[in-house]
Amino acid sequence: MLGVSDWIKEAHPQPDVMGFPAATLTSITFHKQINRNTLTERNILILDGNNGGRLISSRFLYRYEADTKTLIIYLKEDSDRLDSNHMIEIIMTGRISDVRNRKMEVPYHLRITTR
Repeated sequence: MLGVSDWIKEAHPQPDVMGFPAATLTSITFHKQINRNTLTERNILILDGNNGGRLISSRFLYRYEADTKTLIIYLKEDSDRLDSNHMIEIIMTGRISDVRNRKMEVPYHLRITTR
């Protein structure tokens, strides 16, 4: 079984960053080509850490750029922008697959606190 580091090349912002601008995009770059059909609200969970971990994935859109192997996560509506000092957690489940349909299996967690 491959580990998360075999799948995830880098994340912006870095995990556990504090003071990240609320209007900034989040991106995750992979080492391999990903099956874009698995980059869905079901497989990418976004939790509101200021409200008891409430699921807020439906407030975001996901765009995969195959040429850079990068997933970009951004708000659907500007009115959904989070307040300052707001913690969110992004969980990429192990159900995400590469183009050969091999599953990631190990979840990837990214915590961000806005400024």
